[in-house]
Amino acid sequence: MSHHEVPVLLGQPWHIGDNPALGEHNTDSQEIVDHAIFPSDDGRWHLWACVRGTAVGRVLYHWEGASPLDPNWGRRGIAMRANGRYGESIDDWNGEEWIQAPHVIVRDGVHHMFYGGHRSENGACQICLATSPDGRAFTRYQDACGHSRVFVGPGEARDPMVIQIDGLYHCYYAGHDPDQRAPCKVYCRTSRDLIHWSDWVAVNWGGMAGDGLWSAECPYVVQRGRWFYLFRTCRYAPPAETHVYCSDDPMDFGLGDDSRHLTTLQVAAPEVVRYGDDWLISSVEDLQGGVQICRLDWLRT
Repeated sequence: MSHHEVPVLLGQPWHIGDNPALGEHNTDSQEIVDHAIFPSDDGRWHLWACVRGTAVGRVLYHWEGASPLDPNWGRRGIAMRANGRYGESIDDWNGEEWIQAPHVIVRDGVHHMFYGGHRSENGACQICLATSPDGRAFTRYQDACGHSRVFVGPGEARDPMVIQIDGLYHCYYAGHDPDQRAPCKVYCRTSRDLIHWSDWVAVNWGGMAGDGLWSAECPYVVQRGRWFYLFRTCRYAPPAETHVYCSDDPMDFGLGDDSRHLTTLQVAAPEVVRYGDDWLISSVEDLQGGVQICRLDWLRT
């Protein structure tokens, strides 16, 4: 892998989203986990994050700030809850609401937010979509059945992120092979319109990050030149652990081995953010403290 780069953390992180007060839904054990960081058309920046362990289950909460470089963004309240009318969180565990792991991209001026809608009617989990003309007010996509999902499974499908590669959209996400709980794997589907998706292909699992139920979560892929970098979280709690893999093939980051393993970073559920010339990376290692951001550099080898 000549002439690739190695991502490294620079300096100390700062919090952009805290652990919010949720009124009647608040608990002492709630935690902030998977999230999206993105600008709206008016230049403001937004953080939507999954808060788990609330009195109703999992919800998406919204903070807003002027810049990713600023700490302590303003609270804007619960942005979205699971809604069975759209086929989300059907007959979920212990009757809890499950909505999670948002990710936002812009296509043809429209903001597309992909998120986990958890259980569908066949028990497998689903990836859903909402869109916005300005990056502020999002409306759920509805298929012919009125469902917000764009695909289901395999297994507990969750944690989507989408990147365009050579004109084709690639959605990377976590899940498990049908009828199996482990190993957790990173899967990819492709699409030209963000609505109709190919069948799934497993692109990474195993190796030093493990073969457990949660060993390949929160995938995030960055392209730099001919190289693709997959960030894969296997541990949230301090010290957090995200493994980075480097490949010139976006469909193969090491299949059950460490052949393409590059480095390990102390972050959890990261999003990689471009802000001008700055590279930034987020983390929820401080689970009950909120979402942090740190500067990211790329060292050439």
